[in-house]
Amino acid sequence: MVTAAGKSYLQRMKRVLFLIALILAPMGGTAVAADSLDLLINEKRPILLFAKSRSFAGLDKQVDLLRSYRPDLEERDIVVLSTVGRQETVAAVGYVPLNRGTARQLMRRFKPDLKGLTVVLVGKDGTEKGRWNKAVDPQVIFDLIDSMPMRQQEMRSPIETQ
Repeated sequence: MVTAAGKSYLQRMKRVLFLIALILAPMGGTAVAADSLDLLINEKRPILLFAKSRSFAGLDKQVDLLRSYRPDLEERDIVVLSTVGRQETVAAVGYVPLNRGTARQLMRRFKPDLKGLTVVLVGKDGTEKGRWNKAVDPQVIFDLIDSMPMRQQEMRSPIETQ
């Protein structure tokens, strides 16, 4: 039987070994993960924000809304990533290491509508859980997350999930 501390240690070691493998086994001369979200599997729930340009008001509105709920984001292991036009993806709330080419990978995978704002919720399993084409109230996202089996388990046994 693995204790909660042992489980946490094993998860950290898995991430470290994955990073070492990326460094030691370069593909075509550069170390690139198959998908930049791979490092977040079982660790974080990314909210992806896609917009055509930095000046799009809906993007700022969504980031501001999410930042005002920072404790709720942390409680649910959420990180917010923003991809604007052809620029690289950046962490808008929270921190995660991102590879070069993340924007291209995420746009290919999630196919956002770049005429406005696309908000995509990705679960800890790496699959898309929700999508909106305008700024969304964070409570709508939290309600969706809180209804998920993995989150239900986290709420029942918070010690084991850390």
